[in-house]
Amino acid sequence: MARTAVITGGASGIGRRTAERLVAEGWTVWALDISADAPTEQSVPKDAPGRFHYVTCDVADVDSVTRAIEAIRQETDTIDALICSAGVIRPNSLEDYSIEEVDLMLGVNVKGPWLSIREALPLLRNGATTDDPARVVIVGSVGGIRPKVGSGFYAATKAAVHVLAGVFAVELAETGVVVNAVAPGTVATPMVEEAVANKRSSSYTPSGVSPLGRIGQPDDVADVILFFLSDAAKFVNGTVLPVDGGTRAAFVKN
Repeated sequence: MARTAVITGGASGIGRRTAERLVAEGWTVWALDISADAPTEQSVPKDAPGRFHYVTCDVADVDSVTRAIEAIRQETDTIDALICSAGVIRPNSLEDYSIEEVDLMLGVNVKGPWLSIREALPLLRNGATTDDPARVVIVGSVGGIRPKVGSGFYAATKAAVHVLAGVFAVELAETGVVVNAVAPGTVATPMVEEAVANKRSSSYTPSGVSPLGRIGQPDDVADVILFFLSDAAKFVNGTVLPVDGGTRAAFVKN
């Protein structure tokens, strides 16, 4: 029986690549994203009819999230994995952020994972046990561990979501749901490209090339997400795992 995963931010970047990888491994995937054009852009195996579904969803809006989960509930009573990958970044100095920018990042990056987990819990808990748990993976950021000037509010939202992952992990453990977070460094995604192109603070730069000599690729993060969904990680709970090639491990003199 195919396992079922729900991925927010499933139309691009890390979320999209994770969706592709899971479908290729036999999962049924529900991708949630605010982009109405995503279904025609999503590349999934041609031999996977009926195993990829797309629902337009604004993760910062409770009614939108509720409708999306209800649409999934009409097709299945079980979610084996929820990956909260939807995220936005607006580089700026703290004093120059607009209220709209702050509300957007708080809504998508913090409220979004909380709403998504809360609404999906009945389906995540259904059939889950402490020996065979349902999995939640939140995509945080190394910026939430080592914040940088020029993107302070983004870093604050990611630090907050790391805390949510830990508290959810403990609160939900007895019901058979484990929660972990990945904390990517700079990854080649449309979100990072847009942030660099549209930055409003001259002090903002992405973390850039890691000590391993390159920036991350979506597959690097998808690899770790798939590990968290595997049997090898069924006793891993409440962790925040950097996926950054060692970027945050030590400062390098420029």
